[in-house]
Amino acid sequence: MKKIQKMSIGLALFALLAFGGVSAAAKGSAAGQRPISGIVTRIDLRTRTAELREQGSGRTVAVQIPEGMTVKTNLSMAPALTLERLLPGMYITAIVQ
Repeated sequence: MKKIQKMSIGLALFALLAFGGVSAAAKGSAAGQRPISGIVTRIDLRTRTAELREQGSGRTVAVQIPEGMTVKTNLSMAPALTLERLLPGMYITAIVQ
């Protein structure tokens, strides 16, 4: 009987630790960062910004993309592109502060 109790307590603790670690890892990005998606309306290479029109709300947001950073696109042949390769009309997803 004691063996069964120890075994069930051990399994319960293991499950608690395993699922607790999964929920902590699922939070993802650092505080203050969020993904933003939209259609590129304008690109400024001098200031390294892309102006996006968000799909749901329709508001326009300027996103600064540092040199060397890539953003996700809707293109199947090039799923991640740098700022220099973006074109107006592309749908992108970027992480912003």
